[in-house]
Amino acid sequence: MRTLRRKQKTGLNTSRHRSGRSRVTLKSENKFICVQSSRLRTAPEIREELNATREKPVSVTTIQRRLRDHGLKGCVAARKPLLRKQNKVKRLQWAKKHKTWSINQWEKVLFTDESKFELFGGKRRKYVRRQIGERMKEHCVVSTVKHGGGSVIIWRCFAEEKVGDLVKIEGVMDQRQYHSILKFQIAFPFGKKITGCGFVFQQDNDPKHTLKLCRNYINNKERQKELKYMNWLPQSPDLNPIELLWDELDRNVRKMRPMNQNQLWEFLQVFWTEISTLTLKKLIERMPRICTTVLRAKGGYFEESKI
Repeated sequence: MRTLRRKQKTGLNTSRHRSGRSRVTLKSENKFICVQSSRLRTAPEIREELNATREKPVSVTTIQRRLRDHGLKGCVAARKPLLRKQNKVKRLQWAKKHKTWSINQWEKVLFTDESKFELFGGKRRKYVRRQIGERMKEHCVVSTVKHGGGSVIIWRCFAEEKVGDLVKIEGVMDQRQYHSILKFQIAFPFGKKITGCGFVFQQDNDPKHTLKLCRNYINNKERQKELKYMNWLPQSPDLNPIELLWDELDRNVRKMRPMNQNQLWEFLQVFWTEISTLTLKKLIERMPRICTTVLRAKGGYFEESKI
């Protein structure tokens, strides 16, 4: 009879909403659990801090439920260089200055950088499918060695739709070795060949780049109007398109599983020359969107997928 009456009254067969048991946490406590300052803390850490002000303690499960109610789930935190207030201001100024640049102007930029590749230095998380009790089985373990098991440091550049030759750095690169790269090997010979005099030279803020020997050489070239120097931003590798080439190069080399430094160097050279012009074109076309994204983020962090 109750079912028939409910059907006549509401037109539905489903049960009406019930309030259920009252929550053990107050609205103010729920707000405390979900504030931004708690984002990097675990549920047990939040529980301990909350229980310090309560007579009746709450469980970790309660904390987890409140977090889920607010759409907060545990994820791997993104790792980015620290951006202080002055860094964000500089990024905003850079984006405002270059937001009106055309694709032709960006094609005149010679992007440069150096990086280290290790034989066993992959920092990406790897997943494995295993059964209970197989965690320490050899086929379920990713082996590591100290100092990456050997490494190769390389310097490279690209402009328009072409890449320069890779330069292998022997030992630790100092200002004299970097000056040699600029003068004789790649940077200025390649930049002038591809874009002609007046190309824009980009480099990061590595200390050896700004020492007297290298800085004077760049200043002289700028006075002679052979290039224009682009003041790059500190803590901003995410703005440099060549960083994405590093990721692609690293993925391709990892697939070949080099066994020693010589093989690693050979694979790096092969895959660097195989980078397509379409990939380079996309990186150049990405730069105006980078400026827009940085302005939208007010100089802060941004997601690559939203560019």
